[in-house]
Amino acid sequence: MAVQSAVQLPATVTPVTTAETVVLTLPFAGQGTARGPVLIQGFVNYTQGTAGTAVTIRVRTGTTTGGTLIGAADVHTLAAAARAQIPFAALDLAQFPAGNQYCVTVQATAATGNPSVTDGVAFLDVISPAL
Repeated sequence: MAVQSAVQLPATVTPVTTAETVVLTLPFAGQGTARGPVLIQGFVNYTQGTAGTAVTIRVRTGTTTGGTLIGAADVHTLAAAARAQIPFAALDLAQFPAGNQYCVTVQATAATGNPSVTDGVAFLDVISPAL
C-alpha cells in the first residue's frame, strides 16, 4: 500500500447541529485507470454541541453527503460539550474508478448549540496485490 491521496482539515468546521456535514474531502488521486480496493482512514477532533448525545462519522464516495456510503456509519456516544479524537476507517471493495474522490462527514445526534470539528486528516490507500 502507498498513500495515493491525503487531506488535512484547513480550518474549523461548524456543522449545522444535526445535519450531515462534509468535513474532509480527499483530492482526486490521479488515478488514470480503475484499481481497487481502496482503504480510507484518518481521524477527526470533534467537540459536541450542547445537549448532544452522539456523533456519526461516515465515509462517502464523491464530494457531497449524497455519495454512496462506504462501510458502516460509525456512531460514537459523546456527552454534551465533550471533546474526542475519533478515528475512522472504511474499505471500499468496489473497483476504484478513475477520477473518483471520497469525503468524510459528521452528523451530531440531538445537538443544539455549535458542534465543531477543529482538526482532522484522511488518507486514501489503493491496495494492490503483490506482484
